Amino acid sequence: MRLQVSTDYAIRILHYLHVHRKDLSTAMTISQSIGITYPFFIKIANQLKKKGLLKAIQGRNGGYHLARPGEEISLYDVFWSIEGDLALNRCLHDDKFCSRTEPENCEFHHYFQELQEQVIGALSGKTIADFAHS
Repeated sequence: MRLQVSTDYAIRILHYLHVHRKDLSTAMTISQSIGITYPFFIKIANQLKKKGLLKAIQGRNGGYHLARPGEEISLYDVFWSIEGDLALNRCLHDDKFCSRTEPENCEFHHYFQELQEQVIGALSGKTIADFAHS
C-alpha cells in the first residue's frame, strides 16, 4: 500500500492550515510553503472542499482555512477524501470478487480484512493536530 502523492500533500495542506489557524492563508502562500505547484494545490484544495475538510473565502482578503478543527480531522478522513475507501485486496471491495473461493471461506480474505481494519484504525486514531508541534 502506498499513499498517492496527492494524499500526502492534502495532509500537508491541512497541517499547514492547522498550524496557521489564526490567519487566512492564500493558495500561493500555502503552495509555496509546502513545495507544490499552484495548480496542483488548487486541484487538491477543491477535493478537500468537496469533502468538507477545507473552506475557501473568496475575494481580495480571502484565503483558506480548515472547515473544522484539526483535532477533528483524522488522517483517514484525509485519505478517504482523496483516495476513497481503502481496500487492501480486491476481495475487500463491495462486490466481494474472489478469484479463489467464496470470500467468507477464504483465509486470505479474513487476513486482509483484519489488516485493513487495523490500518483504518491507525489512520483514524491520528488527527492533523497530533502532528502540530507549535
